[in-house]
Amino acid sequence: MEVAALYKVMVVDDESLGRKSVCKMISELALDVEVIAEARHGEEALELIRISKPHIIVTDMNMPVMNGQQFLEALYTNYAEIKVIVISGYSQFEYMKAAVTYQACEYVLKPISLLDLKSALVKAMEASHNHLTLQQQKKFTQDMWQLRREVFLGHVTSRRITNVIDIQMQAEELAISSARGSFRLAVCMFRNFHDISIKKFHGNADLLMYSIENILAEVLSSDGQDEAPLIYKSDDRMSLCLYAPESAYDETHIRHLLASFHNVINQMLQLEVVAGLSNVFNNLERLPEAYDIASELLRTNALHAIHFSLNSPDHSTTVAASSSELLSMFELKTLQQAFAAGNGAECRELLRNFLHKADKMNGLTIREGQRTLKKLIEMAAAEMSDMVLAYPQLFDTRSITGIVDRSQFSHFIEQFTEAAEEYRASKGTTASVHSIHEIASYLDAHYFEDISLIDIATRFHLDPSYLSKQFKSVTSENFIEYVTRKRMEKSCELLHMSEYKISEISELVGYENQRYFSQVFKKFTGQTPSEYREKYAAKT
Repeated sequence: MEVAALYKVMVVDDESLGRKSVCKMISELALDVEVIAEARHGEEALELIRISKPHIIVTDMNMPVMNGQQFLEALYTNYAEIKVIVISGYSQFEYMKAAVTYQACEYVLKPISLLDLKSALVKAMEASHNHLTLQQQKKFTQDMWQLRREVFLGHVTSRRITNVIDIQMQAEELAISSARGSFRLAVCMFRNFHDISIKKFHGNADLLMYSIENILAEVLSSDGQDEAPLIYKSDDRMSLCLYAPESAYDETHIRHLLASFHNVINQMLQLEVVAGLSNVFNNLERLPEAYDIASELLRTNALHAIHFSLNSPDHSTTVAASSSELLSMFELKTLQQAFAAGNGAECRELLRNFLHKADKMNGLTIREGQRTLKKLIEMAAAEMSDMVLAYPQLFDTRSITGIVDRSQFSHFIEQFTEAAEEYRASKGTTASVHSIHEIASYLDAHYFEDISLIDIATRFHLDPSYLSKQFKSVTSENFIEYVTRKRMEKSCELLHMSEYKISEISELVGYENQRYFSQVFKKFTGQTPSEYREKYAAKT
């Protein structure tokens, strides 16, 4: 049976927004292409090519580390079979000359249109097909089958394909013989993933994940079964899914395979497998349910474990439940007040204590750790909404769902702490001025009430000492001076414009004791209330 070729595309651009924009445009085209990797510059792309083996590369020219001209030369020398589309905001002669010299398929100027991109990709697809030898075409077709299966299983898992008839028809076309039978699904994530991606893969998580996927494929190929499990990545590219037909793989067999896989990647990459395995499901359309169950079981593993972990409905590692929450409502409220007050030292201390508590907590699961971090960023987003725009990576749920070990958990808290301090440092003056003006407006309307600095600090979720310092900085008066001035100004107005008795005016502006009111008034104006009234009465 013939299957249409699905061409693998890599997008190379140092600007994250530019990469994501091109990837999104490619996904919207009705072409047999799939973006399988992204790179920030030519050097990173060359490393990724060895593993992802793209057929087409869409690249920018103006990049750091290795510029577009150097990258095109390296591709031309080492990977002549890869077809290149150059996208650039520059029409400089040198860029165009490089594209021609190193035989790029197309040179498209920014801002790029869908029509231009589609035309360039069609040309690259044709050139890629014509370049292949017969043997290469055979291998290419085999790779396409595998890639199409992966894409299809990803669509079913994420519920982008839900119609039962469509699922069964496409599964038959892709020769997934177990689609009408029973299966189990394993979802695997990897402890130390973040650290290893930084140390050995220059921070490129995609490159590391492709390495892991290839290792798993090799482990499965050595198992000797006629119908091997199918591997595919989750939508967020943070986990590998293993679709295993029940006819050939019972739970014991799957555990043995994943344990072998763990031993290999632990030796080669210092990673550790943490996984969840679903119960048996019948028919492929139930893949989303299996994924949800396996993912949830994965998160019942211990956050601080340092070994191969696989939980299933019938054989789940028991994690002793903790008697207390990782972050109580009181602790969260205290953090919120510290954030609102802009007290960086207190925020850091509270977060350090939080991390220490997590280290000491018995039975802390991945699920509880992730749930608590979500509460933390929700609080921060509510208290400092602009911080979400300044540090979007911290507020992206994928930043939390990928945390499955103590190192990642600690790294997130450290990043969060530094981001909060940087945000407060950059916004401190503006935020303080705005907050103090808000407080001053409140005092203008409530000066006659019995209010203290602590009352106002509590009302506005601020530290009293911080409020006192900022209030004096913004208004040039301390809190008592400001309230007293407001009261005295109103007293003068009432003495001059009304017939109220002095005792009544004293109460109206917030003084129950008339004698004390008179003393404060004289200190403020140099006259007693009676003298002040008589003076203005004589003038009128």
